[in-house]
Amino acid sequence: METIDDLLWEIGEAGLRLTELRALEGAAGNISVYLPGGSAAALAGITEVFSASSDWRPPSAERLPAGVLLVTGTGKRLRDAARSPAAVLCAIVIDGSGACTLRHAPEHAVRPTSEIDSHFGIHAALAATGAQTRTIIHAQPPHLTWLSHIPAYRHDGVMNRQLYRWQPETIVMLPEGLAVLPYVTPGTPEQGEQTTAAALQQRVIIWAKHGVIVHVAGGPLAAVDLIDYVEAAARYEVLDIQAGSIADGLSGRERQKIAARFGVVPLQSLIGDE
Repeated sequence: METIDDLLWEIGEAGLRLTELRALEGAAGNISVYLPGGSAAALAGITEVFSASSDWRPPSAERLPAGVLLVTGTGKRLRDAARSPAAVLCAIVIDGSGACTLRHAPEHAVRPTSEIDSHFGIHAALAATGAQTRTIIHAQPPHLTWLSHIPAYRHDGVMNRQLYRWQPETIVMLPEGLAVLPYVTPGTPEQGEQTTAAALQQRVIIWAKHGVIVHVAGGPLAAVDLIDYVEAAARYEVLDIQAGSIADGLSGRERQKIAARFGVVPLQSLIGDE
């Protein structure tokens, strides 16, 4: 049985791995993990770690089924969760009516991240479809974020075509492609609404000029793996731009063979017609 200590350890490891990728700076980046009612009951220790409580109102009309949403606090460094999770995280407890209670360690009055709109909205929207989404991470991988500052790359077709030509792993692990959203002010309801809509189609969503948000059915380290794959592809793309765009990358035919070999069905636009 997974314990709260297991989950807090994995959140801390995810923060350290993102730091190694240079995808977090200062208090940038955040994570949430949703535990449906059944699994939340099995995770003994939630109320022990987060023993203080206060009322909390969801950021939108979206509702989550009963359970617990662990989330990083506003102004907190995600990497510090490895050392002191109670100082970085808080727990939103949702009852059967949708009412929420915020729980935190008594010595740390942690409030949810300013980007809770996106986290809560994605979890709620996907839960309504029956999807088993568990973890959401927002980070700022430098190469991927830099590419989103280039106007031509702020289009799904261009970003996907350019990044999917570098590594077989990108095709195999993310056959649905990436979504690129136009820039909106971070932490606003508008950002949450756009992100929630995109999350119904893609697991990796690029916030133009800001970073990336990823959702997975697995734990925090599985979400970090997806960020790692996409950032690696973006790194190759940046290197090629710096070298004068001299590399051809994987051809459409080569990408088709990769997809066939590993039994994935990627978007046709990702593999081309060559």
